[in-house]
Amino acid sequence: MVDPVPPPDWFAPLLEESAEDLYERATCGYLSVLPDGTVARVNQTFLDWIGRRREDLVGRPVQALFTVGSRIFHETHLRPLLHMQGEVREVAMEFRRADGGRLHTLVNAVLRRNPGSGSTVLRLTVFDATDRRAYERELLDERRRAELVAARLRVLQEMVARCAAIERAEEIVAPIVVAATAAFEATATMVWLLDPEEAVLTVAGGADGSAVVPAAPIALDGPEWEARAVRTGEVVVSDRSRPDRRVVTPLVADDRVLGAVSVDLPEARALATDEVNLMRTLGQQAGQALERVRLYEETTRRAWQSAFLARLGRDLDEPVGSADRARRLVELLVPDLAEYAQVDLAATDPDGRSDPPTGPDDGVIASGTPRPWLLGDDVRDAVRDAGRSGRALPLAAPDGRRGVVLPLLARTVVIGTLLLVEAPDPTGRAEPDFLLDLADRAGLALDNARLAEQDREVARTLQRSLLAGERPTDSRFHVVTVYRPAGETLEVGGDWYDAFTTSSGSIGVVVGDVVGRGLRAASAMGQLRSAVRALGKAGCSPAAVLRHMDDFVATLEAGQMTTLAYAELSLDTGVLRYACAGHPPPLLLPPGTEPRYLWEGRSGPLGTRAASRTRQQAELTLARGSRLLLYTDGLVERRGERIDQGLGRLVDVLGKRRDAPLAALAEEVSDAMLEGEGGHDDTCLLALAFDGAPRFRRDVPAGMAELAPLRAALDEWLTGCQVPESERYGIVLATSEAVANAIEHGCGGDPAGRVSVTATLDGDVLDLRVSDTGRWLPPRASLHRGRGMALMGRLMDDLVVDRGGGTNVLMRRRVGRRAT
Repeated sequence: MVDPVPPPDWFAPLLEESAEDLYERATCGYLSVLPDGTVARVNQTFLDWIGRRREDLVGRPVQALFTVGSRIFHETHLRPLLHMQGEVREVAMEFRRADGGRLHTLVNAVLRRNPGSGSTVLRLTVFDATDRRAYERELLDERRRAELVAARLRVLQEMVARCAAIERAEEIVAPIVVAATAAFEATATMVWLLDPEEAVLTVAGGADGSAVVPAAPIALDGPEWEARAVRTGEVVVSDRSRPDRRVVTPLVADDRVLGAVSVDLPEARALATDEVNLMRTLGQQAGQALERVRLYEETTRRAWQSAFLARLGRDLDEPVGSADRARRLVELLVPDLAEYAQVDLAATDPDGRSDPPTGPDDGVIASGTPRPWLLGDDVRDAVRDAGRSGRALPLAAPDGRRGVVLPLLARTVVIGTLLLVEAPDPTGRAEPDFLLDLADRAGLALDNARLAEQDREVARTLQRSLLAGERPTDSRFHVVTVYRPAGETLEVGGDWYDAFTTSSGSIGVVVGDVVGRGLRAASAMGQLRSAVRALGKAGCSPAAVLRHMDDFVATLEAGQMTTLAYAELSLDTGVLRYACAGHPPPLLLPPGTEPRYLWEGRSGPLGTRAASRTRQQAELTLARGSRLLLYTDGLVERRGERIDQGLGRLVDVLGKRRDAPLAALAEEVSDAMLEGEGGHDDTCLLALAFDGAPRFRRDVPAGMAELAPLRAALDEWLTGCQVPESERYGIVLATSEAVANAIEHGCGGDPAGRVSVTATLDGDVLDLRVSDTGRWLPPRASLHRGRGMALMGRLMDDLVVDRGGGTNVLMRRRVGRRAT
C-alpha cells in the first residue's frame, strides 16, 4: 500500500474553513423551522436565491415563503408525512422570490426531536431545481408535441383507410373534411376541386361546425389563398391581418394539382414547421385518394359502358325486324340510362328530308312513363345538322326535365332520332361521347334490320315464285303445303315441295332438300323440281325417278347430295308407291290407328356412292281417310338433340291433331314442331289427304251468258257446304271474274272454247281452280284483266296464275262454317 502524499504548503490555507462558513456558503439552502412554523435559522445561499435579507425571514412563518400551491401541499401533505415518517426527501416545492418570481426547488425535510424535552425542529435542505424544471418542461413539451403529431398522423391514417374503401368521388370529401378538422382543431374546413376546362375552383364540400358551407367558385387567377395554393402547388398561410389563421394546401397527385383544402384555425398563431408539413401531407394523401377514386370510377364507367354496348349489340341482333329492334332498344335504355326513351324511325327519309308523321304515335316507339312526344320540324332539322357534325342536341322536355336528342346515323344518313330524358346519373355513365357511340351503333343496327327486311322480302318472293306451280284438284285427295324459311338467314334456301298429276291418273308428291343456301342452291332446287315433275308426269315409277335424277345431278354439281322423298298415289286403287333418297321417312296417319313412319324404299342422296346401287321403292295400299306427311329435316332437327327425338316428337304432335282439317293440321304441326328451339333451318311440309272432300266441277262454254248459271250453281254448292252468305258473295264474285277473264282473253270469245271450274273444301279451306286451254291476248288488251286480278286478290286469301298449256288461276280462301 502506498502512503498518501501531503498537499503542498501553498494549498494548505485554502483547506482551512470553518463550519459556519460551510453552512452559510453551502451549495444548497438550509432552513430551520420551529414547531410553531417560524423560521429560526437560514443560510446565505437560500437568502441569495430568493433575494431577501436574513432579518426579513427569521421569526416569520415559513408558509409565507411558499407559493399558494406549495403552501397547500405543505399543510395537507408535507406536515402529516413528517409527523408520521419523520422525514421526506426530494419534494418539489416553489418559493416566492422578492421580485415576484418563483424559485423551483427540491426539498429534503427532517424532523429532529430532543429526547429529553420532546421538542422538535424542522430542518429543510433546499436544492435549486430551476434548470431541472426547465429541462423537464422541455421534455414535457416535446412529449406533448410528439403525442399531438402522432394523433394527427392517426387522423390521416384513418382518412386514408376510409378513402381506400370509397368508390365514388363525391363521397371522398367527407373523410377529408373530418380529418382536417380533427387534425388542426379547425373552425371551418372546405374542399375545393379544380375544373381544368373552366379554370375555376368549385366547392365540393365542407363544414362549419355541422352545417354545409356554400361558396362561390374561385377563379384560378384570383387573389384568394385557395387559388394561390393551386397555382404554386405549395401550402399557403394567410397573413395575420385576419382574426384567425387560414391554411390552404393543394390536393396533389403525381405532380398534378386537383384542388385544395382550406382550414381556418381558431386563432392567428404562428404555424410550426411540423404543422405545415402535416398540412402538406394531408393534401398529398387526399389528392392521391381522390385520383384513385376517379381512376376507379373511370375504369368502372368504361367497363360498364363497354359491357352495355356489347349487350346492346347482342340484343339488337336477336330481333329481326327494325320495329322489333327499336322496341328492344328503348327497353334496354330504360331505366339504366334514362327515365324515358323514344325512337322515331319516321323522323327523316334516306334523302334527309323531313317526313312528318300522320299522328302523334306514327313511327314512334317509346319506353317510360310519359306518352310519346312528337318532335317538331325544327327539332328534326337540328337533328340532321347534329348528325352531320357528330353531336347531341339538348332538349327541354315538356314536363320540365332535361333531355337529349341523338341522331340515329347509318352510312352517313340520319334514319331517325333517339330521345332520352335524363335519369339521375351520379356515375356519369351517360356522358355525351358514350351516348353518341350508342346512337351510332343503334342506328346501324336499325338500318341493317331495315335492309334485311327488304332482302328477306326479296328472298321470300323468289322462294314463293320457285315453289308456286299447278295445284291438282280432285275430290279424292287434298294437298296442303307449308313453307317456313329459317329465322336466322335472309338467303333463299334449297328446300322445295311439289304436287302434280301424272299421266296415269295418279297424284305425285315430292319434298326435297338441296345442300346449301343462296341463289346457287335455289337455282339447283328449281331445276331439280322441274326434273322430278317432268319424270313423274312421264309415268316413271319412284325408283325410276331417282335413277334418272342421279344421271341429272351428274351434270349439275349444285344438285349433288340432294335428298328427296317422292310418292305416287293411285287415286282409283289407293296404292302408294314411294322412294326416299337419303331423306327423312314419310309419316303415315291411317284412320283409327297411330301414326307410323314408312322406312322402306330407302337409298342414298342423289349423286352419291350410296346411290349408285339399285334404287329401291316400296308399296302399300292406303285406306280412305289416310293422311301422309312429307317434310324436310328442318321440321324435326334441333341443335343438341338426336334426330330420333325429333321424329318421336312429330309422331306425338300429329297424333294429338289427327282430327283437325288438313289445312289446320299442317299449320298446327309446323307451329308445334318449330316452337322453342326450332326454326334454325328452312322447313317444308306437304300433307296429303286421301279422302272424299266436297268437290264442285263445271265445264263452261266460252260465252258470257254462261256466267249467271255458273254463279248460281257455285252459290248453291257453297250453301250446301254451310258457307256463310257474306263469304259466298266474295267467292262467287272472284270465280265469276276469273271465268270472265278466261272467256274474254283466254278463249278470245270463241264459243267452242271451254273453261273448267273446280272447287274443293277441306275443313275450312276452300281451293278454287279456273282453267282454260286458249292463248291470252297481249298485255295492251288486258286492262280489264288487271283490275280483275286486283279484285280477286282482295276477295281471296291466295291467288296464283300458272301459264303453261293454257292458263290456270288458283285461288284459296279460309271460310267460316255454320254449325249444323
